[in-house]
This record gives sequence, C-alpha cells and structure tokens, in this order.
Amino acid sequence: MAFELATGDYLFDPQSGASFSREEGFIFHLSFCVSSDHIAHIIELLGPLPSQFALSGRNSQQYFNRKGQLRHISKLEPWSLFEILQDKYEWQQEEAAQFSSFLLTMLELLPEKRATAAQCLKHPWVAS
Repeated sequence: MAFELATGDYLFDPQSGASFSREEGFIFHLSFCVSSDHIAHIIELLGPLPSQFALSGRNSQQYFNRKGQLRHISKLEPWSLFEILQDKYEWQQEEAAQFSSFLLTMLELLPEKRATAAQCLKHPWVAS
C-alpha cells in the first residue's frame, strides 16, 4: 500500500497475458495465469523463493517444479525496487534508496527476518 500511495501504481500488478473465451474453466485458467504472473513478479523483485515456500504449499505443484522453479514462466527479468523507483518513477537516488530500504524490510520473504511494525516506525524513511 505504501508503494501505491507513493507512486500511484501497484507494486505487483499481475496480468494474465492471454485472452480466453467464455468456456467452462475460464475463471480457473485466468486465475491460474494471474497467480503465476503474480509469483513471477514477486521473484523478479525479491529474488528466488526459499524452497520451503516454493515446495510446501498445498498448490505448489501447480506453480513450481521439483527444483522450486516456476513451472510455466521461464524467463524472469529481475528489477530491483531501487531501480524501479529511479528508472520508472524518476526518483532521486537518496529518496529511492531510503524508500526501497523501508519497503524491503516489510517484504522479506522469511517471517523471522521481516521487520515488525515497531521496527518499521523506527526506519529512517519514516522517522525523517
């Protein structure tokens, strides 16, 4: 939400990338494609998912192979949050660095490494 307020865009905006007819299964196919694309966006921004995430979910076999790689999307284009803020939104280097640092502490994939609300409030981007 902070990214959206700061930029006016969604941080992860999955697209199906395909058109579907109004056949039975339309909702499933569209949902599956959007979910795969959403996961791909997350990996492009945050890096590979820890294997315990990629392989342990109830539906993980739909999205990941046995190596924990995306099953249906092979070409990923990593783009750091800092680069997104600078390249796409033309933010100044210092502002992009502080804001991306703030957001990335909340987007940490491993819950034990993720910042708490109290830690976020002490972040220099919020405190300044």
